[in-house]
Amino acid sequence: MSFIQHYLELPSDFYHPMSAEPLAHPRLVALNRDLIEQQHITLSDEQILRIASGQLPNDLTPLAQKYTGHQFGYYNPDLGDGRGLLLGQWQTANGESYDWHLKGAGRTPYSRRGDGRAVLRSVIREYLASEYLHALGVPTTRALAIVSGDETVWREALEPRAMMLRVTESHIRFGHFEWAASQSPQHLKTLADFVLKHHYSQLLQHAEPYLALLQEVCRRTAQMIAHWQSVGFNHGVMNTDNMSILGETFDFGPYAFMDDFKIGYICNHTDSGGRYAYNEQPNVGLWNCQVLAQAFETLVPSEEKRRQALDEYVVSYNQHYLNLMRAKLGLQTEQPNDKILIAELLICLDKHQVDFHVFMRSLANLDTPHETWPQSDDYQAWLLKYKQRLEQETRSESERREQMFKTNPALVLRNYIAQHIIEQTENGDTDIVDQWRQWLASPFEDNPEWQQWTQPPHSHLKGQRLSCSS
Repeated sequence: MSFIQHYLELPSDFYHPMSAEPLAHPRLVALNRDLIEQQHITLSDEQILRIASGQLPNDLTPLAQKYTGHQFGYYNPDLGDGRGLLLGQWQTANGESYDWHLKGAGRTPYSRRGDGRAVLRSVIREYLASEYLHALGVPTTRALAIVSGDETVWREALEPRAMMLRVTESHIRFGHFEWAASQSPQHLKTLADFVLKHHYSQLLQHAEPYLALLQEVCRRTAQMIAHWQSVGFNHGVMNTDNMSILGETFDFGPYAFMDDFKIGYICNHTDSGGRYAYNEQPNVGLWNCQVLAQAFETLVPSEEKRRQALDEYVVSYNQHYLNLMRAKLGLQTEQPNDKILIAELLICLDKHQVDFHVFMRSLANLDTPHETWPQSDDYQAWLLKYKQRLEQETRSESERREQMFKTNPALVLRNYIAQHIIEQTENGDTDIVDQWRQWLASPFEDNPEWQQWTQPPHSHLKGQRLSCSS
């Protein structure tokens, strides 16, 4: 095997060496063959099954990472990998390095009152969502395999226990920096140097590498959240311990791709105050970056420079979001009133409870009114403005349609679809998860195999909200 454990370079209080609690009678539920090919993974299916079920070879050095974080705005000093283990880094043939992280591996010193286990429902949701976001071009962690067995776990009811292998270049979170800063300036510097060495080596030549690191993390975070907004994705639990220093979508919980467009949509039914509502995500991303900037205080003593990094978040978010929404509307050039045009459309969709995804894709066929289009004066007024705006473009109508079909998916991972996949899997359909992974890898196609899943859902299937339980 081709593994190393870079994290052992850090002092021992950054982690706790652990063994996994293996699954009984494990069986593969899903195996991401696209990811295996892309990362040149040479392990056999049996080897991956053993690793993903917690039967770890001796040359791996699994560990649970220590971090802290702000959860729903309140600092929690007792966090860490409570149900996951960082197994090590897979070394590809071309010199790249990817963390392998086993989710649902059992209790650790950071489990608090939890059992350290995961359930099949939650890992299927993460597996599918991460692959779908990847196909949409949204920065995200990915998953290599899901394994289940004969054990059950109590959440709201008894559910099948499962484990998942998650893959990304780094599992370091904003919360790691919060914890290091709470320990000592040296701990913070050690962590920052580690991140620069392994993940942002291009910044080492910068005159102020720590400032450059903070700016880059803020920029990537802003662009990720702009992507979320453009595809109608609501994360649901944007705690600082769920924020990746790579600017990737991380730790999927009660997420949702919205159905009818609702500016204040809340996917997490435990988020009673709406802190992590869809329209709050950009502001929460900035708040989280402010927490990170505060942790960087001894590395970047100048408050003005830390503020510049946060300004980078605001500028990057605004620019990236407008560019993404222009593309969704088939616009290639930039015009001064584009922001107003986009805002007026979203207000209209919210007012009339229009299916976000079906509407945006149907707008490509501008001369064929769709049943989802509002029959209202405000929509007709917007449509006229949109047609006038298209007259400022230089490319052909067919080119506009082609762009819109490439940026507005036909297939959307709605919550009712994810629930259908989960129920079928729990009933013994061992092929459906990877079948859907393959479908979700090409969401912009018009595929007759999934045509029934591309229509707006019935009213009783819309807006399903979930809890954080896993």
